[in-house]
Amino acid sequence: MRNLFILTAVISIVLMACDGRQTKKEALERAISEFKLRNSVLEVVNYQPEAYVEIVTDTIISNRTNVHVKNYSLLDEQIFVSSTTNANFNEVTYQRVFESEIIVSMASKDIFRTHISAKQFKLRDADLFWNDVTLQHVWVNQELSTDDDIILDMSFINPKNNAYRLYRMSIDPYGRESVNLIEERG
Repeated sequence: MRNLFILTAVISIVLMACDGRQTKKEALERAISEFKLRNSVLEVVNYQPEAYVEIVTDTIISNRTNVHVKNYSLLDEQIFVSSTTNANFNEVTYQRVFESEIIVSMASKDIFRTHISAKQFKLRDADLFWNDVTLQHVWVNQELSTDDDIILDMSFINPKNNAYRLYRMSIDPYGRESVNLIEERG
């Protein structure tokens, strides 16, 4: 009877010691394999520029004529540029969309105020160029500007293929504008 009791105790201890728990090595290997399954592809998203950008320029043409140009990026609009995929790495690049606000003042009175974006030009011209295009920059052409004729140059670019168009806007003292295409590529 005593032998039976000892045999039962030994078998109980052996069974309790083999409860199916994993070793530290087995647990680590299982955690690594689960991590690899969950995170098989790492995706990195790049924005150009990375954060909000605002460039404000005040240009004094004469003692009575001032041009205020504000170029800025939109945080909620972007253009898909490219995607690169490797075995477990995916990189996507976007170009943020830019717009501009223009105010021309003469004798401290605003004579011209406008908002410039690629969307506006797309409405004027149904050319395929305007797909995936953003305003690049608007600036005062100081060499050509006078009190009677303010000249603004505007560049638009397609970040996918680097096609661009350069426009020139002329504003007279009464706030009337005319826009002409100066140069294009692509």
